[in-house]
Amino acid sequence: MTADLQVRDLRFGYKGPLFEHFHAAIDIPGVYGLFGRNGTGKSTLLKLLAGLLTPEDGEIRVLGFTPRQRFAEFLAQVYLLPEEFHLPDLKPEALVRNHGVFYPQFNTALFRDYLAELQVPPEQRFSQMSLGQKKKATIAFALATCTPILLMDEPTNGLDIESRMQFKRLMQRPEHAGRIVLISTHQAHDLESIIRHIWFIDSGALRLSSDMPRLAEHLAMGVAACAAELPDQEALLYSEPLGAQVAWVARRDVLPAGTPVTPVQLELIYKALSLNPQRVLAAVKEQAP
Repeated sequence: MTADLQVRDLRFGYKGPLFEHFHAAIDIPGVYGLFGRNGTGKSTLLKLLAGLLTPEDGEIRVLGFTPRQRFAEFLAQVYLLPEEFHLPDLKPEALVRNHGVFYPQFNTALFRDYLAELQVPPEQRFSQMSLGQKKKATIAFALATCTPILLMDEPTNGLDIESRMQFKRLMQRPEHAGRIVLISTHQAHDLESIIRHIWFIDSGALRLSSDMPRLAEHLAMGVAACAAELPDQEALLYSEPLGAQVAWVARRDVLPAGTPVTPVQLELIYKALSLNPQRVLAAVKEQAP
């Protein structure tokens, strides 16, 4: 079966190599979280998938197209929401007239519904809006394109707590169930309730591609009253203060029977992967860098 999104042997860099023999694929709809430390190429990968950058070597195929060729049929089915953006001094409705026409499945009714859910004033010009309101307007537009592929770069940056909750509610709506949504983010806690699969990039390669059940099978998390109650060093992968307590991530297979554990928390896993990638990847049976 051909994947909807396929990256084979990708090589790309700026002044030096960024990706070397990078492989990845997505063939099942859902929300995918793209994680990695600063400078590992998360935003660059999204731009490569959208056709805004040209690979030095290797192959990228999205919905059967080579993104860099920028065919109209491809552009109508893929939408990239960048972290940084510029909006003309117009009202949100003008985006429908000026930009929505490029997306055959654009749904004006949904756009208005999303604006209302995100509390974006539809009659206010963008020059009169706060940065957070502008960000929410761009999110509403991205979702309303109804493209089968949606790429989002740090969509919750600049949003307050209420707006982040609204974003999660929108992402869980049934009209998005058949889309592939790839979200680059550092805000793992914000999105863990909607992400069903994670990618972790490190050292120019995709080091971890896993759904949430697999993570729960191999990794355990919990909270200890003090450092003395943490799992032993053979099992412990990461720990951090949590008020007067200590949160931890450990290998599930070597924990003593009966150890209290909590549900998977992506933020803790992300921190553990960033600071101790070799041991975490070994715990989930992935090849370490």
